[in-house]
Amino acid sequence: MFIRPEHNYSIDDAVVDGILNDDAQPLCQIAKMLPEAATVLDIGAGSGVLGRVLMHAGKHVTIDGIEPNAFAAKLAKPFYRTIYTGYAQDNLQAIKESSYDYVVLADVIEHIQDPLVFLTELLGSIPESTRLIISIPNIAFGGVRLALMNGFFDYVDSGLLERTHLRFFTFATAQRLFDILHLSSERILFLERSFYRVEFARKYLTASPLKIWMLANKPDARAYQYLFVLTRTPSHAPVIESKGVSALGILIDAIVAWPAVKRIVHRWRGR
Repeated sequence: MFIRPEHNYSIDDAVVDGILNDDAQPLCQIAKMLPEAATVLDIGAGSGVLGRVLMHAGKHVTIDGIEPNAFAAKLAKPFYRTIYTGYAQDNLQAIKESSYDYVVLADVIEHIQDPLVFLTELLGSIPESTRLIISIPNIAFGGVRLALMNGFFDYVDSGLLERTHLRFFTFATAQRLFDILHLSSERILFLERSFYRVEFARKYLTASPLKIWMLANKPDARAYQYLFVLTRTPSHAPVIESKGVSALGILIDAIVAWPAVKRIVHRWRGR
């Protein structure tokens, strides 16, 4: 799916605890929604962060993982019943034989060359009753919009514009993909963050307070990621929730980040 430097896979317990205390973090929300005694497959398990989060949260589930990076899979092994080293596409028979209650794809499909083909193959290997939990970065996040407005679109090591991303999704294009696959959304979470508390430098975010306020009032601009709970059983309108920052919080961050305000704050702190 993608290549990442090995040192990026090492995560200490403080980071895991931080995830559990961050309502806008998809793994925090996944840990909350998985029921006790569920059987779970974590595709793209990395170094086992989801397994560690579930352990720290005291959740008693049976979880297996699939991870193509051998170094990361070795780190993940203590936190999973079974770790398959390789790609999901190479382990479809093992997936079919396990009949999982949930399959988790946490920030995975944006790394895949053809998500439609991949998900079609995956759906053919799991029971009709299996729910998919998919988190997806939002390319229409306000920080990206402001950066583009200022002429920036720079790849980074971690974030929405991570250099290993092969596909970019908005809320509408994610929904379109799921519609093609005949997947119904049971629950959708907008995981919202301030434009000023993620990977974007201040020079990327230059705009008037009015423009920032107008942008911050758009739910699809506040959403840094989306989290979908999907089923093949037709359902009523999904439960839609927002977790994270408010529009007012973003505006306050923008004002505090303003150069003139920052100079005043620095002078005040220097007294």
